[in-house]
Formats: sequence, C-alpha cells, structure tokens
Amino acid sequence: MKQKILTFHRDEEDHWVADLECGHKQHVRHDPPFHPRQWVTDQKQREQQKGEKLDCKRCDEVGRVVATAVLNVALEALEEAQIDSAAAAMCREGQIELAIDYLNSLDLDKISQDSIAKATSRFGTLE
Repeated sequence: MKQKILTFHRDEEDHWVADLECGHKQHVRHDPPFHPRQWVTDQKQREQQKGEKLDCKRCDEVGRVVATAVLNVALEALEEAQIDSAAAAMCREGQIELAIDYLNSLDLDKISQDSIAKATSRFGTLE
C-alpha cells in the first residue's frame, strides 16, 4: 500500500529509514542495480522526496490478514448456509437466497476490527 514519506532518520546501523504517514518505517537504500535510489545519498534530494509515496510492506501485511479473515468468515457462512439449505431440502434458488442472507448478516466491521487488532499486534500500528 502506498504511503507518503513524512521524514527520514538513520537507524542504529546508520541506514536511512523513511517515516511514513501510516506510522510505519521503511528502509530506503541506494543499492544499485536492485534499488537504484541515488536520492538517498543526498540530503537535498531526500528532502525533495518528502510527500512522495513508498510501498509500505507492513500495511500490505495487515491488509492481507484482514482480507484473509473476511474470506474465511464468508466461507464458513456459505458452508453453514449449504448445510441448512440441504437439511431444509431447498431448491437451488432457495439455496442461493439463503447463502446471500448469510453473507449479508456478517458483521464486516467487527471482523475487520478484530483482524486489524490481530494484525497490528503482529506487524505494528496502522496509526
């Protein structure tokens, strides 16, 4: 997920680190040919990078955790709807309607909040 660079600092090994708007930190190295970032080595060019966006790997990790949690809960709801519709000997249309009802009854806010809490305890705050 792209996040704006707010400022820079050096870590304990004297490597440059970008402080991102999400609260996470991202190492920025000039390591050609893999990471050609000549701007890292010059203070004036670094200053010009403030406000530019970098991929935040931590936010991506949190996003994957949330998406996986929502998918798993949705799959469980569909399995439950399948079992209930089979027990009630519903026609195909009734089965589909029941599955949709089960999905619509999911509390996505709670699922998201719970999975964000889990992910942020593992990967760091989103704020």
